[in-house]
Amino acid sequence: MPIAECAGGCPRVISLSVDPAGNPVAAAQPEHFATRYQHCPSCRRFWCERCGGEALACLRCGGPLESPTPRHALDIIFGGRIPEGLLASIDLRAAASEDDSKRQGGS
Repeated sequence: MPIAECAGGCPRVISLSVDPAGNPVAAAQPEHFATRYQHCPSCRRFWCERCGGEALACLRCGGPLESPTPRHALDIIFGGRIPEGLLASIDLRAAASEDDSKRQGGS
């Protein structure tokens, strides 16, 4: 499980999950892992949802924050070069998760 430090200085680490549902190990330990986070492409810092809150700009450099998707996590993990096979499997998994939530009455 790729992880990153939270720029807010909290003790939690951020799980960069490529699973659209989030990493189940990290989700089971919310005091140790953040599965919801924002990323600043300018200074490359990560902010967990507790430290970053609803901020639209990076608290350190002022750059715009983005809410990563599984595809974004792959980009971070592989340094901008996502292997095509992995990209295809992520796109398929995301589509399957979306279909499952529709069948279960989710939004």
